[in-house]
Amino acid sequence: MASGGEGAAVEGLSAIKTAFSNALSMPVDVLVARDYPALIESHLDGRIDYAIYTAPAYAAASIRCACLRPVAAPIGIDGSFGLRSVLIVRPAESDTAPKSIAVGPDDSLATRLAPLASWPGAVDALEAGGFVPTESAGEAEAMFLSGAVDAYFGWVPAAPEPGDGSLSGGSIDRLASAGVDASAFEITWHSALLRYGPHAVRNTLPQEQVEALQRLLTGVVADRDLNYYLERRHGGGFAATAQEDYLSVIEALGAVGKAMPANSASPTE
Repeated sequence: MASGGEGAAVEGLSAIKTAFSNALSMPVDVLVARDYPALIESHLDGRIDYAIYTAPAYAAASIRCACLRPVAAPIGIDGSFGLRSVLIVRPAESDTAPKSIAVGPDDSLATRLAPLASWPGAVDALEAGGFVPTESAGEAEAMFLSGAVDAYFGWVPAAPEPGDGSLSGGSIDRLASAGVDASAFEITWHSALLRYGPHAVRNTLPQEQVEALQRLLTGVVADRDLNYYLERRHGGGFAATAQEDYLSVIEALGAVGKAMPANSASPTE
């Protein structure tokens, strides 16, 4: 994916091509898409075999065609496999549905799409006009801090299972950095795991090639340079993944009628 002012430049192109060529025992070409709609069209049309997606972009592609399969997905440097959307409220509001809730921008998976699709109070809040749209997750947080809203949807990095039930990082750490005491807010709901976006292939790719790609990606953490070139945002290597790991994202996108997400690189994807 083209990013910033880089145009079609790909950092580490030679190392990437060598690694994939060696893994597949065949030459490979690396192409740069201008945006996610263009990437999806090229993948669904069969002009490319392999693509690197955000979770919403992969869900959008999957809704349009059952012809793709995820191979592996990044792991955060903190060991997270993805995000969970969380509803953050003031303690006084924890026993009742908050009257005003700030939600993130239209293309934010964790702060808008997932909660509108899966939070139990979403329908009632929509009917009551309780959702306050914002342009960013940071704006939603600022409205909560200023007292303009009773609650907001944030996010936390997460492993497949919550473990001891505690949630940390993400919005919780941001509130702590802003000087908010832990007693000044509560989390009253969290979503299912929203997996980080996958590296995916067309499902016509032979199984032995899929397995070769999985071996390459799951072993890439041992090669710091290649790990950086392929997934600089998360930094913890890769884990094998499957279509069912993205059902919660696909359901979120389908529930709100989003046919195509914006080309977003925010951590709330």
